[in-house]
Parts: sequence; C-alpha cells; structure tokens
Amino acid sequence: MNRIKKILLGIVLVAVAAGTCVLVYRAPVWSNKLKTAYTEKKAPSPTPEAGKVRVSAKRMREDLNKVNIIRYTDEASVLLLDEIDIASIAEAVLPSIVSVDCKVTYQDMFGRRSEGQTSGTGIFIESKEGLLYLVTNHHVVEGATAVTITFADGESYPCSVKNSDAAYDLAILTLKESALKESTREAVKPATLAESKEVHVGDMAIAVGNALGFGSSVTVGYIGATDHRYSSDSVSLSLIQTDAAINPGNSGGALVNIEGEVIGINSSKLAATDIEGIGFAIPMTVAVPIIRDLEQKERIRESEQGFLGVYIAAITDEQINSLGWPAGIYIKEIIEGGAASESDLAVGDIITEVNGVPVATNEQLQSRISSYRYGTVITLTVQRMEDGVYKPRYVDVTLKERKSD
Repeated sequence: MNRIKKILLGIVLVAVAAGTCVLVYRAPVWSNKLKTAYTEKKAPSPTPEAGKVRVSAKRMREDLNKVNIIRYTDEASVLLLDEIDIASIAEAVLPSIVSVDCKVTYQDMFGRRSEGQTSGTGIFIESKEGLLYLVTNHHVVEGATAVTITFADGESYPCSVKNSDAAYDLAILTLKESALKESTREAVKPATLAESKEVHVGDMAIAVGNALGFGSSVTVGYIGATDHRYSSDSVSLSLIQTDAAINPGNSGGALVNIEGEVIGINSSKLAATDIEGIGFAIPMTVAVPIIRDLEQKERIRESEQGFLGVYIAAITDEQINSLGWPAGIYIKEIIEGGAASESDLAVGDIITEVNGVPVATNEQLQSRISSYRYGTVITLTVQRMEDGVYKPRYVDVTLKERKSD
C-alpha cells in the first residue's frame, strides 16, 4: 500500500513539474506574441512637426516612476500617454502666452485715491506692420493707467490698449516690434488660433495662463459643454465649459486642444464662484470676428458713433424655450428718418449678428453699432418669419449720425 502511495505521489510531482516547465517556457512566447500583435496593430508614429518635441515612451515611464506620481509598466498605457504629450503641448504654447500686469487707481467712499495692481494673461496672436497684437479679457485691463506684459523669456515691456469691448470681455494690446530685445524675438511666437475648428464634449482641453499672478501654469481637463449660455443684464455669450482649472490670473489666457491650437480665451470672471471644478472660455468662433474688428478699428468718439434708429427688445430665455424664437434682438419699431428706415429691415425681425459677431442683448447690439463711425455700411444678420418659419436674411445698413434732441 505504501508502495502505491509513493507511485501516485511521484506521478503528481512529475505532472506538476511538467506543467510548471510548460508555463515557464511558454510565458515568454505568449508575451512575444502579444507584443508582436500590438506592434502590428499600432499605427506608425507620425513624423514630428517642426517645433514639436516628442517624449519617448521609455523616457516618460522613467520620469513618471522617478517622481513616484504613479507607476507605469504596461507598454500600452505608456504609449497612450505618449500620444497625448501634455509637456510638449505646453512647451509649444507657452511662447505665445504673456502675463499682463496693470496699474489701477482706486477711489474709496471718502474720495481718497490709491494705486493698486491687477494681473491677468494675454495671448500673442500676430505681428504685422511693425506691431505685435495680443488679446486678453476686457476686465483684465479695465481702468488700467499702465499695462506691462512679460514674455516667456522673462522680459517685460510696456504696451498700449488699442481697443476693448466690455460686452464681449475682450481687449487688444499692441507693442512695437522694434522695442523687443533680440532674445525676446527668438523666444516668442504667435499662437495658432482654431478659428473654425469644431470642439466636442469629451475632448481634452489644456488651460495655459498666469494663474493667481504667480507665473505660467498649465492645467488639464476635458470639455463639458460647447454651448453653455452665460447671460447677465448686459451680456449673453455661448461659452465652452471645461473642468480644467481656470483661476483668477488665468483670465485672458488660452484654452488649447491637444494640437496646441487655441480653441477659447479663458475668463475667470464668467465662472460661478460657488461651483467648484467648472471654468469657462470664450470660443474662438465667437472671439475671432471681434478680435479682427478691434484690431482694425480706432476708438470712435461718442459724437461720431453710428446710429441704427430702432426700438428694440432682447429675446428672453423663456421666449426661446417656449416659442422657439432665435436668440437675438427683436425690432419693435423703426424710427422714421433713421438708418434702419432706409434699409430692408422690418418690424418683427430678430437681429442675431452684426458683421458676423453674435448679439443677444441690447448692450451687445449697442456696443457693436457704436463701435462704427456714422456713414459706415454694416451687415446685419436677421431672422425673419416666413411661412411660419424663421429664416436668415442679410441686410446692409448705412449708419447715420445720432441727432441731438
């Protein structure tokens, strides 16, 4: 009996040993097959574009493990991170980002005046005719007596506010190119604006700016909404919503996609202070027409501002939701002898755009109209009811001078 037990035990040990040998031997084969299959399926890496820096999977894995953020040993995970290389995106965008420091004068309730300083961010968008053009938020430079910008190389320069639009919270800064040091010229470059690129919910977004006035910062998140309606008494805007942190000081900075293109201009002013983890940016599809307009125009004196000649009312959210009316400005009455009376505008038209810039409040319409000198021909986009359906029309209007009472 003992002899039989010994024989059976020997068979079991041989079987276990054989199985172990098979597993130990076949494990490398299985691993190699998986690696081969993954390599065959993985698309070849694209040739890096000029100015872009790519980080190898090995280097990224070593860097992440070195700082003990999280350990990555799986090849697939490392390759995925390598495809969305935040460090390289930030490196490509930061030469376009400037910090904006403003001197402002305050007056207290007793009439005493004192000076202070505010900080924000700007984006270098282009250089033409010997000038650098930068965009920031209106509220960043509002009331400033002096504005200084600091580029990526740490050099600071005084600049001028060329134009500003409070209704859209945008402003244009200019600086003579000849004022730049050679080192600064080599260190900076204009941003790439995604003027008409679609933005989708779930896309990764990267906010780059001068958070809290402490210097350049980069935060990462995702797009939560692409048409978040922000409304107040004076403004109504369609905004990009993101969970990438946008803090005071980030205002005027860039919200970029994984291609390093600017898809929005961040604004901490538009964020809800009682809600955590939600930030907003003015989409470039809205901002670009206003930016181009502010670049080209001079500031118009009040006596030279154009006049449309209509009585108006902004369409409410209730009318939009319950009646299906488009967002815009409803024409209640056309003033006889005014500019509108000599155009194809009609009572009941809903004005939605002025020269391609959306308008949804009375203040926004007034801001657009008053930014043109009388005698200027502008194009209004209106929605007109035809056969029970609102259809777009484009109406040219020659603005007139406002008559004093």
